[in-house]
Amino acid sequence: MMMRYLLIIATLTTLSSNLSVADDHAGVSPTNVWFAQNIVFEDGQQAAFRAGLNKFMNTDMGKKMPGQAFFNWIVSNGDVPATHSFVMVFPSMTAWTDWNVEFFTAAAQGNNAAAEWARTFSSSVESANTITARIHKSWGPVGGGNGPSEWVPFYTENLAQLTEDFSAYMETPTGKSFKGSVAIHECIACGDQSFNAAFTVNHESPASFDEWWSEGRNTGDFGAWAMKANSIADFPGNWISAQLDAYPAQ
Repeated sequence: MMMRYLLIIATLTTLSSNLSVADDHAGVSPTNVWFAQNIVFEDGQQAAFRAGLNKFMNTDMGKKMPGQAFFNWIVSNGDVPATHSFVMVFPSMTAWTDWNVEFFTAAAQGNNAAAEWARTFSSSVESANTITARIHKSWGPVGGGNGPSEWVPFYTENLAQLTEDFSAYMETPTGKSFKGSVAIHECIACGDQSFNAAFTVNHESPASFDEWWSEGRNTGDFGAWAMKANSIADFPGNWISAQLDAYPAQ
């Protein structure tokens, strides 16, 4: 179960590079979908995977991917063996389907970039678990900057109310002053988990992370929201990740 938590945390470290304050709302396509894999590598194969991904994403086929790809380091993972996460974000399931048909058709033919990347993935990855979700609502550019990213999974039967309450919190002085971006994610296929949604909190810098944990979370604004949230949702714990490589849509 914890292994699955980890794979998503990296997702949100992933989704962009330039951050602004959280009241600068950035819209997200309502049909968006993302896939995250938490990875346990074969011994000594992390560098080969990273180099292979970089090589593929800079080929003609890699540049044709209709979304974004990210490779992340899982910083806080407890006793879980997964150390990294690979995330792909698409504007829609239709775009994902079309891309997969093209990629796997090419890979099956062999002697091309898709086939080479498929071999690299297979030879370097010992195990990988996948979850599928969508960005439900976001505040600020969705993704990680130069600071840590937090993945905060939760379970609720009333996502609409929780989103409404959090939207109101983001209009408070504390919410508006947050240096980074926040998003709520909704599970599409997360397997047998103790969560069905999650926050990603992307800090603008290590300094803004320190500021939030020493000051922001102790304000009355945040305390009032947290009380409401805990009455309609269960929060099993959070994780931290850092983005290593990002490949934006071409």
